[in-house]
Amino acid sequence: MYRFLPFIFLVSVLSIFGITWIVWYTDPDSVRWYIFALFVVLVFVASFGLLGTILYSLRTKLYRRFSARWYFYTSFKMAFFISAFLALIVGLQILDLLSRLNLFLAISAVILFALWSYLGKRLEKD
Repeated sequence: MYRFLPFIFLVSVLSIFGITWIVWYTDPDSVRWYIFALFVVLVFVASFGLLGTILYSLRTKLYRRFSARWYFYTSFKMAFFISAFLALIVGLQILDLLSRLNLFLAISAVILFALWSYLGKRLEKD
């Protein structure tokens, strides 16, 4: 799996170029709704790929206790939850629905999903 890291990094950098294109070259008043959806997806892909690659690289360079496969899965699992939170926040901000209550609900949803993905697998093994 770690052999895909250059491709993941390449897709993430291309997503950043897509984000800059949307930010600089589109008019928010006359743009279609799917451009905003594309923006949220690109933010998710860019943050997921770059953060996962950075976490994997730091963890394998500084702390070599487990296998590279385990580091790959756990790094990208952490990056997924952070990216999901960022995508929720960006989507709420685009819709002008970002408030303290919605921020709290987004944080709660991501934390509960992370706990369920961790504890749900533990309970199934027993």
